[in-house]
Amino acid sequence: MWRALAALLLLGACARAPDTGDEAAAGQALEGAARNAGIVADARDAAGVYAAGEDRVCMTRSAADSYRIGVSVDYGEGHRCIAHGTAKGRPTLDTDLGAGCRMPITRDGDRLLFPPRAPAACARLCQGRATLDALAVDRLSEAGGEAARLRGADGKLLCAN
Repeated sequence: MWRALAALLLLGACARAPDTGDEAAAGQALEGAARNAGIVADARDAAGVYAAGEDRVCMTRSAADSYRIGVSVDYGEGHRCIAHGTAKGRPTLDTDLGAGCRMPITRDGDRLLFPPRAPAACARLCQGRATLDALAVDRLSEAGGEAARLRGADGKLLCAN
């Protein structure tokens, strides 16, 4: 009998107190502090470096709800696209790459998807057989500093202010 009573007391000591909501609030505060310190990225933030093969995209925050964007597509000598502009929105980014090249870019988690057929005006940003059609790039880094230092196929900064 004493053993059973001791076992019940031991189990009672291990029982968890009901959640008062303090743990949830503390967890949210910790996550917010980590985001503010740059340790953890905000999943809603699209800033960073994206790439696939030789194709590169950088996004740097320019205001609370908009980004500077740079795009470099490199098919080899004489065949490339270089574009710089702005993007705004989520999950679809309304993008203006200059020279009349405006298009929606879809953000699917850590992937950017350009439309299957870029507007005709976007051809002005390209040389040779290169195109912005159906460009798909994956995020390599969420670091704004890396995005600001990314260079395109022309050797110039893609997201320079």
